[in-house]
Amino acid sequence: MRLIRRMLITGLLLMAVSAASHAQFYRVYGYMTAEAKEKELVLWNTLVPSSDHDYSFFGDTLGRQGLMAHSLEVEYGITNRLTVAIYADFEQPRDGSFKFTGSKAVMFYYRLFDKNYLPVDLALYGEYKLPRKAYKEAEEIEFKLIMEKDLGNHRIVLNPTFEKKISGEDVSEGMEFILNGAYSYMGNQMIQPRLEYYSKYGEIREVKAWAEQKNYVFAGFDLNFGKYGQFIWHTGVGFGLTDPTDNIVVKSILSWGFF
Repeated sequence: MRLIRRMLITGLLLMAVSAASHAQFYRVYGYMTAEAKEKELVLWNTLVPSSDHDYSFFGDTLGRQGLMAHSLEVEYGITNRLTVAIYADFEQPRDGSFKFTGSKAVMFYYRLFDKNYLPVDLALYGEYKLPRKAYKEAEEIEFKLIMEKDLGNHRIVLNPTFEKKISGEDVSEGMEFILNGAYSYMGNQMIQPRLEYYSKYGEIREVKAWAEQKNYVFAGFDLNFGKYGQFIWHTGVGFGLTDPTDNIVVKSILSWGFF
């Protein structure tokens, strides 16, 4: 049984490395943050195997189908409640070259109160996005309210999110509203099935019609492994529900936590 488990984990890790790409990164953030002085290395990958859309890649208009993107993240727990992080993002379209596209800094990832102190566990998240100018002009800030509730073995998470461009030609645009959510079954310590929903509604003052929004549904799981449970692999397959989205997205997030 132990040999079979090791073979399964090895195979899944190989899939995480080979199937991956992380262009538009999809993650529903949970309430728990890193512990004080804990470090975490995270490899994000996203692959777009099917899409009808083009996008701008360093001045060239290229198809999104076959797009791969990657991000390397380093997290650090300043206290048991406060985590900061920095990302380096990379993309490789099918008809383009592998390039560094920008960086992101998590200014704060802060959980409020102890778990179960409130009817819903709450955390705050703030991020600053700095793309390469040749890739995209606009710098952005992003704020999330993280809401999490456990009902027995069932966990429900919501991430109401607000984005604002703070530079570039579109700086006058209003704040955009995003609502992401997830359901996980927590009955097994090692593997936890998961359903996720991602939506981008447009500017708060002018919410787009459903057909013009970006809406995805993902099916996947979290795999916890390692002698001390220090490795987590999150993966899933997403399907676009509206015309502006890619048809299929495959994502992989591999985390290694240590002190």
